[in-house]
Amino acid sequence: MNQNPGMFQAITDPHIAATIAQAQQRLVFMAPGVSEAVSAALVTKIAQGNCPQMVLILDGDEECCRLGYGHAEALQKLHQVATQHGTAIRRQPGLRLCLLMADEQVLIWTPTPLMFEAPPGQNQPNGIVLGPSTLEKLPAAVGLVAAVAGDGPPIGKQPMQAEAVKAVMEAIKAVPPAPFDLSRLARVFSSKFQFIETTLKGAELTKREMRLDSLILNADAPEELRPLLHTTIQPFNSDADKTVDVPVLINGETAYRANGQPHMKPTKQADIHAYWSELTGRYIINMPGFGKIIRQADKAKFEAERLAFEQVLRDWVTGFKSQVDGDHAVRVKRVVDLIALRMRGVNEGNRLPRERIEDLVRDGLSKLRVIEPSVKVIYKNFTVESTRDQEFVDALKKVVPKDELTDWFSVFDAAPAVPLKR
Repeated sequence: MNQNPGMFQAITDPHIAATIAQAQQRLVFMAPGVSEAVSAALVTKIAQGNCPQMVLILDGDEECCRLGYGHAEALQKLHQVATQHGTAIRRQPGLRLCLLMADEQVLIWTPTPLMFEAPPGQNQPNGIVLGPSTLEKLPAAVGLVAAVAGDGPPIGKQPMQAEAVKAVMEAIKAVPPAPFDLSRLARVFSSKFQFIETTLKGAELTKREMRLDSLILNADAPEELRPLLHTTIQPFNSDADKTVDVPVLINGETAYRANGQPHMKPTKQADIHAYWSELTGRYIINMPGFGKIIRQADKAKFEAERLAFEQVLRDWVTGFKSQVDGDHAVRVKRVVDLIALRMRGVNEGNRLPRERIEDLVRDGLSKLRVIEPSVKVIYKNFTVESTRDQEFVDALKKVVPKDELTDWFSVFDAAPAVPLKR
């Protein structure tokens, strides 16, 4: 329950849930949508079946969920339980006020669009609590008549000073707000697509390079030119054919045997890249000149398959490192032999002894940076301006089937604007 005992209160989810729980004879709830906490309180009250009079009225459409007046999952749960217990939920499109009647107590408040605002704090009243005793106190509460006790009305205690109004005007003049129509348009714009950027990390082990002192491999070059030479070696390049047993992925999902164990398969680095290419090819669309995009409807499935692939990637990298660690002595010898061969034609003063070359190679291998295998994904929203860019729209039409471009973006009714040409 809200700790503020006054008539004007910050009505929050815990306050609403506690009031719902107290209802014994009558419960009326009206709101644009329901949060998880409020839905849970209503579900409990419906399941208890101890409140004979119950009325639930919601707007409950897609727009409400997008603006933050409620959660779709909470609405679905409430509807399922209400249906099971024969409790009707009535609809009122465009509902934007909230009312809760629990027996003799009435709460009236303005809902918070969480897309734009945080829930109210304790000192930010957004509603009023009414009961049999509070209605007669309302005139004094708002200052119409003198309060019997106390130091004035509980709300609006401070007079608005001219300096405060002046400060507002100066701030607005310094940084004018965007036109309201344009701001609403931008804030409630939604597209069926998003830009997507992906980076595969830790899967290029055979291409990793080790930097060596220029003198080692370029001792036969003129001394003044040695600093110009970029000296690197790929110590794992010959390991491209090494295989590691990892779970098999079929359409992005782990394949299992009849005994419930994952189906394992010897897998090369090239196979790992093929898995990733196949996965991204099913979901990600290349849009030349603008980047890559993904359908909003595909994001959940793509993320699930990405996580499965990421686990396979980690398993493969772990197995590959274990194999190359076992071949460490052979790898060092092979690199040292190559360098020693290159240095045969160098004069004895510049020639390094084999022991020194081996020390440098071992040191170089130990300093190879460890890259944690992962798949980095960044999503970026389309903008309203994109829908007005003919070059962008033309490029989109070339890569997306025509039937998917019907209403491919939306501007919600909460933000009336001049119809956009498509």
